[in-house]
Amino acid sequence: MRTRSVCAAVLGVVAAITFAGVAHADPPTPGGELSPRSNLPTGSTAVSVVSSQSGVTIFIASSAASPGQLGTSPSTGIVNGPSRPVCTTTPMNIGNAAAGWVREGLQANPDTVPWTVNCDTGYFGIAWVPVNAPGTPSVVVTEPGAPPVDPIALAASVLGTVPLPPITVGASPGVGLVAMPSWFWVDGYDGSPLRGSRTLGLVTVEVEITPESYRWTFGDGISLETTSLGQPYPIESDVQHLYERSSLSTGGTYDLRLEITFSARYRVNGGAWLPLAPVTQTYARDYPVRQLQSVLTSNQ
Repeated sequence: MRTRSVCAAVLGVVAAITFAGVAHADPPTPGGELSPRSNLPTGSTAVSVVSSQSGVTIFIASSAASPGQLGTSPSTGIVNGPSRPVCTTTPMNIGNAAAGWVREGLQANPDTVPWTVNCDTGYFGIAWVPVNAPGTPSVVVTEPGAPPVDPIALAASVLGTVPLPPITVGASPGVGLVAMPSWFWVDGYDGSPLRGSRTLGLVTVEVEITPESYRWTFGDGISLETTSLGQPYPIESDVQHLYERSSLSTGGTYDLRLEITFSARYRVNGGAWLPLAPVTQTYARDYPVRQLQSVLTSNQ
């Protein structure tokens, strides 16, 4: 028997203003005018924000135009060449700024703060991120007209398909003895991280889960939480339990269970790792325990 718990539901989409993304010579001052350089792309770019319990993603859908070289046609799109732009986000320190765009942005997007988005293509933009957003937002660049892909929902779908190991619970001796320690361990798994990935359009999501704790329940009301998988026989395991009564009083065997909690995280397009809700997996086996009895014999 085993159970699995995954919680990475998207709570909603935070409305974000459409902001004119531009290639900028130097970082602008809050509220200052944006002055694009003539040799870098300019154009209108839509910025939107998706927020959930696990994190925030900023989407950039651009139809920017690049002037190119003299005598050539201009190109369009923020995605140029074989590689995607590398973008970083930084919260803006607006302080007591009274700039009109700040006031208008806060009114249009209540309970948010402005974050700057800077890409190595020269793009600069503003995204309005929820005040209580967990962690640093990731950035996904999309092409105009591309169907929206929610990386958090995509990560949840990948998490649900990462194959968990075919673990069995090892025990020595095979039949336990009252007042004698029994040794336990994990068979079929060495504790290595487990990974999965999926790509939709321009969005590639990687998911990684790593064991965080092991909770052993021995069936007699006693449990033990460790960070160890135990050691297989004949090595003496550090996961041990001493039974005080035979399992005959409970129907013949004890219900021995191992519950593993895996921490989970994801990243979008090779960016920073962001947390996901943990995954819990339970493994069980029947474990008989017997009482040693003395037998008197006569010498002949």
